[in-house]
Amino acid sequence: MTATFLMAIQRANPEVRPVEPFVWAVVGIAATPSVAAWTWLGARTGIARAFAAACLVEAAGVAASVLWPTATGALLAAALLGGTFMGITALGLAGGRRLAGGDPRRAFALLTASFGVGQIAGPVLAGVLHDLTGSFVLASLLLTGALVVAAALPRGCRCRRQRRRAVPPAGAAAR
Repeated sequence: MTATFLMAIQRANPEVRPVEPFVWAVVGIAATPSVAAWTWLGARTGIARAFAAACLVEAAGVAASVLWPTATGALLAAALLGGTFMGITALGLAGGRRLAGGDPRRAFALLTASFGVGQIAGPVLAGVLHDLTGSFVLASLLLTGALVVAAALPRGCRCRRQRRRAVPPAGAAAR
C-alpha cells in the first residue's frame, strides 16, 4: 500500500516535494542488498526472528511516511520500505517452505494467493480511507498495525507446531 501511494503521500506535502525525485532512488538503493541481508540475518537468528524484525522495520518506515512529514522522514521511509519489502517476501517463502515440510507447493500457492489478495485489497482500502479522510494517515497506521501483527505470526506458527508434536498420536498410549 505504501509503495502504491508513496508519491501521492510525498506530493501532498509541500515540504517534502523537493526530495520527491530521490525517494524512489532511495527505495531502489536500499532494496538492492535487502534479500541478501535479511537472508543472512535469517541464517544467524532464525527465519522467524528475521521475519519479525523485517516487519517491524517496515512498520517504522510506513509510520514515518505519514507521521514524520519532512524530507528526512520521507527519505527514511523510502530506505526502510526499500530495505524490507523484498526481504519480507524472501523470508516468508523460506518460512513457508520450512513449515510445509517435504512438498512446499501448497504453502507457496497459499502464500502467493495471500500476497495477491493483499496487493489488491490494501490499495483499495487505502483509497477508500483517503476519500473519507483526505489523507493516507489512517490507512498507513492500519498497515503499520498489520505489520506489527505479522511480526508476531511466526511465533504463533512455531508454538502451534511444537504443541502438535507434543501430543501423542491417537492410540499411541495403547501400544
